[in-house]
Amino acid sequence: MIRRPHFSTLAALAAVCLGGCKREEIRVYSVAKETAEPAPKAAADATAPAANAARPQLSYTLPPGWQDAGASSMSLANFRIKTDAGEGSVNITPLASMAGQEAAIVNMWREQVGQKPLTQGELAGTLTPVEIGGVQGQFFEITGTRDGQTVRIVTAFAHRDGASWFYKLQGPEALVAAQKPVFIEFLKTVRIKAGSAPAAEVADSAPAAPEFKWKVPEGWQTLPAGQMQVAKFAVPARDGAKAEVFVSVFPSESGGTLANVNRWRKQLGLEPIEESGLKGCTSPLDSAPGAVLVDLKNDPRALLGAIIPREGRWWFYKLLGDAPAVTAEREAFIRFVQTAP
Repeated sequence: MIRRPHFSTLAALAAVCLGGCKREEIRVYSVAKETAEPAPKAAADATAPAANAARPQLSYTLPPGWQDAGASSMSLANFRIKTDAGEGSVNITPLASMAGQEAAIVNMWREQVGQKPLTQGELAGTLTPVEIGGVQGQFFEITGTRDGQTVRIVTAFAHRDGASWFYKLQGPEALVAAQKPVFIEFLKTVRIKAGSAPAAEVADSAPAAPEFKWKVPEGWQTLPAGQMQVAKFAVPARDGAKAEVFVSVFPSESGGTLANVNRWRKQLGLEPIEESGLKGCTSPLDSAPGAVLVDLKNDPRALLGAIIPREGRWWFYKLLGDAPAVTAEREAFIRFVQTAP
């Protein structure tokens, strides 16, 4: 998985076809080998690049008007585009293989714009075949609201060579609608060429279980991480009261603070609030600029959440369960979320 995915929008490939006197630009990037970071399972951390010791070469035809934003810690290629309709972005991100997890892929992006998740039965009508560099892939579209603005996302993906490659176009609805044909044509030009590497080296680069530097509070029990999670814990029970901690990482703020607070409120059976209502249930954290603590309660349950931006990713922590257990672990949870992973 996915994004994060941080996101970019593509420029008009139609201009390439019309501007016959203007030469198309072809870029080839060799992705240098780095010390591999342990990668969580794909559905848990959509920001973790798929481990690949073979140094893939990424090439594509860059249409006039695209602004190359270079690689980032999450994406091998990023582009920006500015038009009268606004600004958008496109990125290319390889993740550990998510083959067979199409529902999780679609729902991850739906959550970013405040849309409810789809069931497996509803999924079929959302996916459309598309060619991605000579390989059969799929794409889907999502329109929603983020920070009061309408956002449209077109995401294409293909599973190949033990990895899942994601290509995302995002921006204002009008811009994305106009650039969608450009995006689809661009996908046809992308080529991924794996370099050579010793068999043992490739085997050593296989995705491993996540490892973290954080110190887990005393009494917390590590549990198997669920879908779209990098970690999960059970906190000590208090007179039969139980609660669990969930940790997820995304390449964006997943819709903004209001959207995430309302998503958490819904989990507790609370009504959504407007932007003005955030003051009553959120407070800043000192761990990072923009970090927020969210405090919700609907007896007999409670939720303590944290949204923390770190190095281009957004970390989401949630302590959810019976109110006595959540209250008892409040200070330990706050200390935990403010420590570096």
